[in-house]
Amino acid sequence: MASKKVGYGNPPDETKFKPGVSPNPKGRPPKPKPTALGEIVRDVLNSPIQYLKNGKTKTTTLRELVIKLLIERAAKGDLAAAEHVLKVRAQAKRDGEMGIETLRIVDWLPDRAGQTGEQKTQEFEIGKPIESGGAEARATKDF
Repeated sequence: MASKKVGYGNPPDETKFKPGVSPNPKGRPPKPKPTALGEIVRDVLNSPIQYLKNGKTKTTTLRELVIKLLIERAAKGDLAAAEHVLKVRAQAKRDGEMGIETLRIVDWLPDRAGQTGEQKTQEFEIGKPIESGGAEARATKDF
């Protein structure tokens, strides 16, 4: 029998790792994720905070508390706070963060021959009973 060659790149069989045994069982440590300043600010603003109001402890997000304080200052006559509130509101509206309600009309068909949408709208707003013979008109709000 010929002996195996032992040397550089060919370690002896006795010192090799056995099959199924890892030299690094924990694996490579993960790289730390780079955090952007915007992410840090968002996390801080969304963190819960406790505050006292009328002697009671309340919990809310820091973002909501800052907006409440700005609105209170604006109501007391602070023009800079009022300007900032309006800018924040405009930015939220631009970004689509405002809870704008939409009106969805379901079953809005004419109830009688010759009825226009404008006539049906006027009857619906006045609160007149809608004549039978057509689909019922319902208005629902989506938030």
